[in-house]
Amino acid sequence: MIRGLLKNKKSLQGKDFVLRGEAQTRIETLSDAVFAIAIALLVLSSSVPERYDELLLSMQDIIPFGVCITLLMLIWYQHFIFFIRYGLQDAKTVVLNTLLLFLILFYVYPLKFLFKVLYKLFYALFTQDRTVSKELFTVTIKPEDAPNLMIIYGIGASLIFLVLALMYWYALSKARFLKLNPWEIFETRTSIYNNILMGVVPLVSALVAFVGIGNTGTTFTLSGITYWLYMVIMPLFSFMRERARRKKWNTGGK
Repeated sequence: MIRGLLKNKKSLQGKDFVLRGEAQTRIETLSDAVFAIAIALLVLSSSVPERYDELLLSMQDIIPFGVCITLLMLIWYQHFIFFIRYGLQDAKTVVLNTLLLFLILFYVYPLKFLFKVLYKLFYALFTQDRTVSKELFTVTIKPEDAPNLMIIYGIGASLIFLVLALMYWYALSKARFLKLNPWEIFETRTSIYNNILMGVVPLVSALVAFVGIGNTGTTFTLSGITYWLYMVIMPLFSFMRERARRKKWNTGGK
């Protein structure tokens, strides 16, 4: 049902973008199942509350859970667009897709753990609740381990987006076989660059955490702030690609 609604969206087709994978394949069916398992793992990682105070405590997971779901759906949507646009089912596509699914399943727990830590950290900062702050850096995670958490997450997130970039790069290499027109080639390259940028930022964050700047608290903070680069890089990239798109096709260029 969701697939049927999305495939009719004009944004998927763009200008003269032929949808070559409208029929759902076994690769996509398996992938959808893995994404569903990943979401289930996020839910199952929290214990079922048996008392009212435990229920209130579990409600704190709503924001981290929501962020994790959003990120997973972002990756799923990219995955969906790739297969519906190109419809590739060969061995190399299967290998890249399997690697992507492996990374998603492997990094589900680090993903949720990181955002639970960040939620507690910001909650403690804004409410000045020293109890939460003390529990965070004694029970949840030790201060000296915080940079390592950013390294684990950064490498995982970077690999996921770089694998997506490789998938689009492989589709571009099959341009003649897929009979991609100039517009489709441009859009495929845009997807490659987009995923590379999405992967570079967490890699920079991991590098900051690995090198270390000041004490562990400063390193952890700067490593997290690195992700704010998305707010500058991605809008600028979108603006530049849209400008190049209009210049190329408004002038009749190929």
